[in-house]
Amino acid sequence: MSKIDEKYYIGFEGEPEIIFSLLKSNGEKEEFGIWDGYFSTIIEKVEPNENGWTGLAYYYHLDIGWFEESPWLVENLIESYEQLKEINIESFEYDEDKDVLRKIIIMFKEAIDNDEKVYISYE
Repeated sequence: MSKIDEKYYIGFEGEPEIIFSLLKSNGEKEEFGIWDGYFSTIIEKVEPNENGWTGLAYYYHLDIGWFEESPWLVENLIESYEQLKEINIESFEYDEDKDVLRKIIIMFKEAIDNDEKVYISYE
């Protein structure tokens, strides 16, 4: 069992929480929970492409994925990673949003580099 890093959920208890879980190839799990508002602020920075919403923004805007099934496997990890990397981190007003975005990007990159899986849970 792993301990969830909830640094970015403290003070928001009772509000919706999103938990990112990295299932490592050695069986270990790395998890962190964030206040839903941080994720909303981040994902709202993603623009649709010519075909509409893609990656995590697709699931977010349709209220599916982790909203319907938790934990939910991020199947389009590379696309989602690239999408998050495109966000101008300096466009955020608050450091917490910047920190959370960096944390998600780092987790996704680690999963891609090591052929591991990332799950999102909505609590």
